[in-house]
Amino acid sequence: MWDNPDALNRISRLILAATLLFALWIVARSALESSFPFRQVTVIGANHVDTQTAARQLSRKLAGGFFSMDLHAVHDQFERLPWVREAQVRRLWPGRLVIELGEHTPAAAWNDRATLDTHGEIFPVMPWTGLPRLYAPEGMEREVTRRYGEFTALVKPMGVHVEQIVVSARLSWRVRLSGGINVELGRERLSERLARFARFYPQAVAAVGPLHRVDMRYPNGFAGEPGGQRPAHLKVETKQATKKTKQA
Repeated sequence: MWDNPDALNRISRLILAATLLFALWIVARSALESSFPFRQVTVIGANHVDTQTAARQLSRKLAGGFFSMDLHAVHDQFERLPWVREAQVRRLWPGRLVIELGEHTPAAAWNDRATLDTHGEIFPVMPWTGLPRLYAPEGMEREVTRRYGEFTALVKPMGVHVEQIVVSARLSWRVRLSGGINVELGRERLSERLARFARFYPQAVAAVGPLHRVDMRYPNGFAGEPGGQRPAHLKVETKQATKKTKQA
């Protein structure tokens, strides 16, 4: 080939043509960016102060014009912000970029290392004082979130709220309510047991006073420990029963 002048000429022309096309593409892109820049960047849905600050910083660093900006890259940058659950990015002619954010709504602290939102999703924000505390094996986020909603509704008529849920490695559930009431639910019929607690606990309080710990793992009653420095153990029947075998 190297001793073939015609072949060498064809290769030279191809290289020259490719170089010219690349140069034209660079010039055209620069012309588009300078002729159609984004004159306004609007961020919607940044409610948390950390999101607002980060969104302003990202907006200043955006590169490209109306036709050349990589919207997928912009989308990924905004969705990586700690408080952002989802992001939508769109162009509006002639020169506006709109970024709409959906933030996580915090529900509880998850294992004291992150925050759990109302969808059962973890996001990387350290929990703060005042959030309910949830402790459970990793992977149970959605299940615990669902149960938290159920438990909250069950105890609401009592005028208390759920402060803590603990799920052990053996999947045994314990709930702490406001007022320092700890309720052992075990591994099965969780909502049924907590509903029974909510129904009969006021009667127990009227009879013996506030209880510090309540064990609902009995088929027809519960065991409780009254508060105080020297708690006593007692059993309360919720209906006629022939046995008091503790269940899981």
